[in-house]
Amino acid sequence: MAADADCYLWSNDQSQLCYNCNSCKAGLLGNLRKDWRKANLILIITVVVLIWVYVIACSAFRNAQTEDLFRKYKQGWV
Repeated sequence: MAADADCYLWSNDQSQLCYNCNSCKAGLLGNLRKDWRKANLILIITVVVLIWVYVIACSAFRNAQTEDLFRKYKQGWV
């Protein structure tokens, strides 16, 4: 009977991690893919929040400059 080639590469040694067989590599890549999806979601949410804060800050800064500009004219009319 022919056994799977991965069965001969697997090691039961507890002192070393075995990633030589294709089954272990597939499991590792599956875990990494799942972890990176979570990290990407967090990064996308962070970028959206930072853009929103930037837009609010730019709007507030522009509004403050406009108030300073019209303050000069308001003092003349009062």
